[in-house]
Amino acid sequence: MIITKKIVAAGIAALMVCSAVSAKPKLSKSEKALSKQLEAQFKKAGYKLQKNAKGKVWDFEGMNVQVADWWSPADGLQGQTAKSPIEEDGKKFRQYGMLEYNYTCDQYGIGGWGSHPQTVANFCTTGGDENYVFVIDGRSISAGMKANLFYDLSTIKSVDWSNKKWNKAVRDKMTKGSSFYACRPIDPEPKGGVFFNKRLLKEAGIDPDSVYDMQAAGTWTWEAFEKMLKATTRDIDNDGVMDTFGMANLSTEFCHLALMSNGTAWIGKDANGKFYSMCGEDKTIEAMNWVTKMVQNYEKPQPEGSNWDWMYAAFINGEVAFQADHEYRVGNIADMRDDWGFVCFPLGPNGDKVYKTLHDDNVYVIPGCYEKDRAEKIAKIFDLWSDPTPGYGDDAWKEDYYPRFRDERAVDETLQLMRDNGIARYDTMISGLNLGNIVWSVYPGYKTMQEAVEETANSFQALIDEANR
Repeated sequence: MIITKKIVAAGIAALMVCSAVSAKPKLSKSEKALSKQLEAQFKKAGYKLQKNAKGKVWDFEGMNVQVADWWSPADGLQGQTAKSPIEEDGKKFRQYGMLEYNYTCDQYGIGGWGSHPQTVANFCTTGGDENYVFVIDGRSISAGMKANLFYDLSTIKSVDWSNKKWNKAVRDKMTKGSSFYACRPIDPEPKGGVFFNKRLLKEAGIDPDSVYDMQAAGTWTWEAFEKMLKATTRDIDNDGVMDTFGMANLSTEFCHLALMSNGTAWIGKDANGKFYSMCGEDKTIEAMNWVTKMVQNYEKPQPEGSNWDWMYAAFINGEVAFQADHEYRVGNIADMRDDWGFVCFPLGPNGDKVYKTLHDDNVYVIPGCYEKDRAEKIAKIFDLWSDPTPGYGDDAWKEDYYPRFRDERAVDETLQLMRDNGIARYDTMISGLNLGNIVWSVYPGYKTMQEAVEETANSFQALIDEANR
């Protein structure tokens, strides 16, 4: 059941009483003053009010749109206290747009994480009075695409989908034929790379900055990585037992990145939008054979009786020099005693020689049950509401990351590469695909990649065929 949330937005309470569609309200004296003040700020920053096909400034007659996720406050983000100048100006910019274009919009949490996919499916099937833009993840994407739950955004003519604010990887992932069914007006999260312990590198005779230098020079490769893994896997006291190890990883994350770095993946997508398995291709087998070699030679063995996430403590405690993981783990290692850095995954021998990462971000969809005019208005309001705040350059995103990393180079170089060169993951589009059937046996060397592919080929192909129907 969909529950309509009460709309609350600081500074624009007078607009919040508008019905879904009404005549443009007459602004109060204070609202006029606020509008003029905001107009001066954003006009100075180069912003011009957008006009419709008739040459008039858009007027949505008080229409309300709710951007619905599972984590935002139930009363919306607009009324929350800003945590930075850009966030504060962003709130003002959205407020200005709502005043000038005569709409209301905010982002709300409706229900929780567990119930969100069913909430989306129910509404997209039966419809309702609310004008939603749903935020969804992999739990809803493939099933929703197959069931035609989402609106074909390629038919929306008032939005310029070529604008650089729209995430291209999301569009590629959500394209079927000449149609696409989701968008993302937010730059991709940097995601997976490699953290490294500076103390352990120094003790092994390696300058920690050299890792960044190699990345900048294009020489941070599998071969260079292996040399550092070997150097940091050490029996320091000569008792025959290794005291430090080259790495410890969550197996799935390491394998995803290893395949990507060698120009391959678990699942590909052809020019006709059809998925296909890449598990048995030469580049994939090469990458997984290399993974097994790195694990057997340089990974810290899992301590007896430890939990599945033992590797995180191993890195924090300075027991391993490298760990492949997502950039958001900086929150977990913020208080780590040893200094650390962060780079992209090293280049494989058969990749395209470009440092990158895998993007698997949440996406935004409009319910397919809406009629055309309604969907067109919702899409345009979302387009206007999600425009970047004027007055901030292309590097404004870095301000949020600098305090979280120990090195500016991790932000200016590594995260920049990840944002610029991310590619979409397609294995998450195949419902029921369990890559653990390969990873958990090949990563530790229990089976060869060829053996694992032979054992899973038929079941994987059946799932791919089902997704392609």
